[in-house]
Amino acid sequence: MEAPPLNEVRVKEVLALGAESTIYRVQYWGHNFVLKHREPKTYLHPEIDRSLRRFRTYRECKMLSHARTLGIHTPTVYAVDTEDCTIMMEYIDGAQLKKVVGSLAEEELTGVCREFGRSIAQLHHGGVVHGDPTTSNILVDKVGTLWFVDFGLSEMNATLELKGVDLHLIRRALETTHWNLQDIMLRATLDGYVQQYGPEAKEIIKRMDEIRERGRYH
Repeated sequence: MEAPPLNEVRVKEVLALGAESTIYRVQYWGHNFVLKHREPKTYLHPEIDRSLRRFRTYRECKMLSHARTLGIHTPTVYAVDTEDCTIMMEYIDGAQLKKVVGSLAEEELTGVCREFGRSIAQLHHGGVVHGDPTTSNILVDKVGTLWFVDFGLSEMNATLELKGVDLHLIRRALETTHWNLQDIMLRATLDGYVQQYGPEAKEIIKRMDEIRERGRYH
């Protein structure tokens, strides 16, 4: 099913305005949905831009569905228009983890981050890397369930290197966005990761550290 064009839905609010896309909460058929639209990039050659946006739209739909088969909570995709680079998906009534962490007690924060780490491990164990695993791309709903969104940079058949990069990106995000809580959050995230992934997680964490060291000399 194709996603309806913006002029056929009732836009209620802009949920996020990013470099790659705009995300709206819309009403259609009397229900709330999320509409994600990848706008053209005028600084790119039109054909390259269209090809890239179509590919990322297709990949995101595919990976949202695939991640769910691995036990990850992701919004259901209801419609997609690869020509217009638009996805209509389930609306999750919650907030970005990024906006929630500051209001949590240490015990609650530790529990949430462990669950975050376990979910990343589930993805990795299934051969998937998220590609942009920041706290902006995790939603926390009213009952505390974590929902993963924005799979536009995700990949399948993930190597040790790609898994290490995913963990490295988590650490970088915590250092820049949650610098005052980074130690607690990273420790709990990696604890959850190891618990879920098993003994082989040590090699991935080692690769994460190696990637960090490489960056210091380049």
